[in-house]
Amino acid sequence: MIEAPAPPEPAEVTPAETSTPKPAPRRRRPPRSEPPAATESVTEPAEPPTAEVPALEPRESPGQQATLRQEILSLQERLRRRIVQLERGKLTGATRRILDDARTFLAQSEKALGDDDLQRARNLANKAALLVSALEQP
Repeated sequence: MIEAPAPPEPAEVTPAETSTPKPAPRRRRPPRSEPPAATESVTEPAEPPTAEVPALEPRESPGQQATLRQEILSLQERLRRRIVQLERGKLTGATRRILDDARTFLAQSEKALGDDDLQRARNLANKAALLVSALEQP
């Protein structure tokens, strides 16, 4: 008769090996609410008839536009003089950057004025004026 081999003796197991770390619980995502698949073919909606869109008109009358243009030109000229005065003084790196930003706003304002975008020209000139005023404070 053939004898079966003896079962192997269990190896010594330390407690750390027997306890397997549990994975962190996964958060469940809320189920997606997808529209049900259409069984019929989808037809494109018909385009609505196009209506004539009137051209935008300036908010100001021609006289008001001329006055606004003159105000912007005056503000730009004052800004140029103030910037030149600030350049004559001692400037730190931070003040030089602010002055450069003011010059950039002024240049953009001049371009907007050339493009007849008066509102943008005024806003950019005002931004430049704010930066220059901040630099003029003691």
